[in-house]
Amino acid sequence: MIKQIISSFGIGAAALVVAALMYSAAEPAIGFGAATSTSQFTISETVTSEISFKTPASNVTLSPSLGGITGGDATGTTQVVVSTNNSTGYNMTVQASSSLGMLGNSNPADTIPAYVPSSADVPDFNFTVPANAAYFGYTVSASTTADLAQLFKDNGTSCNTGSSDTAGLAHCWLNASTTAVTVVDTSSATLGSGSTSTLAFHVRINSNPSPSIPNDTYVATTTLTAVTNP
Repeated sequence: MIKQIISSFGIGAAALVVAALMYSAAEPAIGFGAATSTSQFTISETVTSEISFKTPASNVTLSPSLGGITGGDATGTTQVVVSTNNSTGYNMTVQASSSLGMLGNSNPADTIPAYVPSSADVPDFNFTVPANAAYFGYTVSASTTADLAQLFKDNGTSCNTGSSDTAGLAHCWLNASTTAVTVVDTSSATLGSGSTSTLAFHVRINSNPSPSIPNDTYVATTTLTAVTNP
């Protein structure tokens, strides 16, 4: 009887050993599991583009005062600085509240007429006014010539062609109008000191203008808009 019990116990123990070995073979991770485990992840933050006038345009008073009969030339400038972190830069437009030119404060029906370029919408290299006429126009120059819109670049004799900014504010005159005109177009961020551009305004009244220019203070309201490039 005892021998039978011992024999049965031996068979049972052997069966347990075989079962354990089979389980280990089927589930090696339990019997021989990895010593380490990793989990990788990322952290992200979105930075949006911004733009601002670091130095906004200031009001311009043309100088000197001019006689309405003898006439003459009057000029003035304003400078703006634009700062943006946009990687593709920005563009800036000029838009007037009226396409008529400068309007009289006392009587808006009186005007210093808007400049008339020889080719519509293309600046004239020189500021040219016919006899017995009066014109008001503007031009623009950028501290970095590459930032200047092609419309105001020149080849030394004509505008909207070439890659120069000949004599800065001396050339490429256009009429201000209610249609927005791009004057600056950059291709990269302008952080640090920003992107500087200057607008110049010019009135020429030739003697005995027709129509006449009554005595008054004449004003042109102009808007600069800077927008990040896509």
